[in-house]
Amino acid sequence: MMGGEAPMAMAAMWCLTVVTLIFVALRVYTRAVIVRQLGWDDHIYALTGVFLLLYTVFLQLSANYGFGQPITALELEDAVQAVQWEMVGQTFAVIGMATAKVSMGLFLLRIVIERWQRIAIHIASSSLLAVSVMTAVVFWIQCLPPRSIFDPRVKGSCIIQVEGFSLLLGSWCAAVDFFFAAFPWMFIWGLNMRFKEKVTIAASMSLGVIAGICGIIRTVELSGLASANYTEDTVNLIIWSAAELAVTMICAGIPLLRPLLRLRGARTTNASSSGYYRHSLGNDGANPTSFKMQNISTRSQSQTQSDVENSHGFPEAHPKLGIRGTMTKTYIAREENNSDEEILGPEYRQSLQECPPAAGEIQVRKDVDVRVEQAMKKDRKSGESSSG
Repeated sequence: MMGGEAPMAMAAMWCLTVVTLIFVALRVYTRAVIVRQLGWDDHIYALTGVFLLLYTVFLQLSANYGFGQPITALELEDAVQAVQWEMVGQTFAVIGMATAKVSMGLFLLRIVIERWQRIAIHIASSSLLAVSVMTAVVFWIQCLPPRSIFDPRVKGSCIIQVEGFSLLLGSWCAAVDFFFAAFPWMFIWGLNMRFKEKVTIAASMSLGVIAGICGIIRTVELSGLASANYTEDTVNLIIWSAAELAVTMICAGIPLLRPLLRLRGARTTNASSSGYYRHSLGNDGANPTSFKMQNISTRSQSQTQSDVENSHGFPEAHPKLGIRGTMTKTYIAREENNSDEEILGPEYRQSLQECPPAAGEIQVRKDVDVRVEQAMKKDRKSGESSSG
């Protein structure tokens, strides 16, 4: 049964986990269904959500054995189980810290342009991932055999002090949080957008500063790792670790929910996920991804109304041009787009109309696919005979 500070700790962790998983579901839905551009950053983001869930599940298991209570008040076997499952949960939290930042880094790589910006993102993400993996490994081999870490009945020798690695990880996590929070201002400020849109988008992508604050508090609580009263003195560390991971996930998910929010707020004309607005459905109302432009006919006025209604294309063009016959249709084809325009939203597109982009900047691209059906062989022969 749970006791001590466990009920409060687990209530906080489960609330953070549920809210985070809601954001995971919304982001995956937005990227897979609305935008139709599910990337590696989304997969790693979802994986981090699984890590947070496992972290909470194993801490719940530890709480059932005595996490949150003084270790001296527990039976020996319960204390062993409580510490063991708490360590398992902490391992998922340590790796989850890194994968959350890697997901954010991959997201930023979608929209940055300069080479030095991409290098900086790679260095921040890869170095944090390396420190996280190293800390997770050291956490389990600080004493040999590993079981001697949490079971006093097993004799072993401790060869590494894990506190230094934990301090390095906590400090580096906070530093990367602040770096990723400040980084969007560097490249968004140089885009062709109005001041208001720049501030709005950059601010939404800089919410990671809240995660950085949680990381600082978590780093301060690392002293509990060296305590003999491990099950009780690590409660604050456990809660702030969950808070940092959850806040990182939530802050990383908010900017990518912009297409979902725009879809919900649209009242008349909806923007398609590939970045252009549908002006007319024409005769292809059943197909929301393209629209048909008006056909052109050059028949003489002496033709009957029935002939005009049944004719399409350029029936009087020279047969060798190959454009006489059944119809001529022009479509604006749908295009998958994972550029900064898709992520930054219609504000960037609208700003391009007021200030055309300079050389080297990303701009909206519209591919026009024109499809012409050639005349039937029978019509071609009849056209040659009539021209002769």
